[in-house]
Amino acid sequence: MVSKQPVVPFFSIITCTRNSSKYLRSCLDSVKSQTFKDYEHIIIDGESTDETINILRNFKLSYTSATPNGIANAMNHGIKKAKGKYLYFLNSDDAFYDSNVLHSVVQHLGIHPELDWVFGKIHETDGAKTIGYPPKRRIFQGKHPSILKFYNYIPHQATFVKKSVFTKFGLFDESLKSMMDPEYWLRISQETSWGYMPIIVANYLVRPDSQSENQENLEQNTIEYEMVQAKYLNKAELIFAKVINKILR
Repeated sequence: MVSKQPVVPFFSIITCTRNSSKYLRSCLDSVKSQTFKDYEHIIIDGESTDETINILRNFKLSYTSATPNGIANAMNHGIKKAKGKYLYFLNSDDAFYDSNVLHSVVQHLGIHPELDWVFGKIHETDGAKTIGYPPKRRIFQGKHPSILKFYNYIPHQATFVKKSVFTKFGLFDESLKSMMDPEYWLRISQETSWGYMPIIVANYLVRPDSQSENQENLEQNTIEYEMVQAKYLNKAELIFAKVINKILR
């Protein structure tokens, strides 16, 4: 008897959620509406107490319940469950930019099969109006490991990474509260093939109460980012990095 080979979806879309019922439907609708259907949608729920679970059931989506232990921990839970070739992290309060995003990404990867990971743009919005489409500067729309050392210009909401990269280089650093993705880009940028794709991937909702935007967290996030840079930069580079970040912030 011939054994069946395991089905490997092209994408694993990982959504980590906790009490996000206010935004979750929009997120799930944007996945469901994708014209490219070769994906799995992995939901990691941090023991939600609002209507999140009912929404997931209405969408007929299974989920994994995990004790809340930070964003990086939840993302790592998703990575461990993922079977897809490329992994993508869609925040529960964000959504795909349009229904053709995955199709466009597949087309780009078909032209550039050598790439281990790719990043595009995000549509920043406050829910009512457009704020911008970072990365905006042309210099940031490309592969520049030397620039990345000094300034993180890669939005994780627009980034697709091969599962094999996580297998080789490990998971996100769970000691970090918000800078786990800049740390990961620095960890892999010198030893992987990567590049920019001219695609708007996601609607990124800028919320004043979020981990990255909350005024109370900004100082701690800055300290954490400097800790990440200290891991990869020498003393002279760290001085230059502080200047660059003040200019571009």
